[in-house]
Amino acid sequence: MTNYNHIKNLLEEFANKYGQNNTIESNLSDLSEDKLESKNTGIRQLVYGSDKRNMQVLDMDEIAHNVYRIARFPESTKEAESPASADAFVISADNIWYFIEFKNQKISKAKESVTKKAYQNWHWLVDILYEMKDCLSYDIFNYENPIAFAKENVVYILVVSEEKNYPDVEKIHKCRLAGEKFRPEYMEKLEKYIFKEAYVYTPLILEREFVKKFVY
Repeated sequence: MTNYNHIKNLLEEFANKYGQNNTIESNLSDLSEDKLESKNTGIRQLVYGSDKRNMQVLDMDEIAHNVYRIARFPESTKEAESPASADAFVISADNIWYFIEFKNQKISKAKESVTKKAYQNWHWLVDILYEMKDCLSYDIFNYENPIAFAKENVVYILVVSEEKNYPDVEKIHKCRLAGEKFRPEYMEKLEKYIFKEAYVYTPLILEREFVKKFVY
């Protein structure tokens, strides 16, 4: 069993424990949709287009809104009361955990949302891992020290639309050519305080550097 399937099974068991049979897996492209923009324009707006190579990932919004919220706040009737979450989550063969967040807006305007999602998503995911430890543990997670585990194994990728970030897109490509990652200050802080790495990609670079090279 792959690391990805292991965590997927664990999260599905957690959902079942609370009577939720939600589909928690989706493809990367679908999870990149800017739903507000889609509603406003009447045209589906995807940050990571369906013409690009796709991959299966876990839908963090679905788990946060319709599984974790129900488990911890059963009297809640509003999805708005859910904890914050990244859009997608996946684990590689070498046990690197990736949170992926899509933003169809300027990088500078994403600071508050991205920071909130990073901290809250890690908190509730670890909470689930602890609750499920006795019946379905994830053997290569550091239950003794999740803070150290995050610094060694967890990566946060922010994927931004090129159309909304023309000045920064050039910087992102220059960083890539130099063998570096582009990090605005708030992403750099996430890396220093909580994660192994935190950086920004465009959809094109995500496809080339992540999706096409990913091994489950």
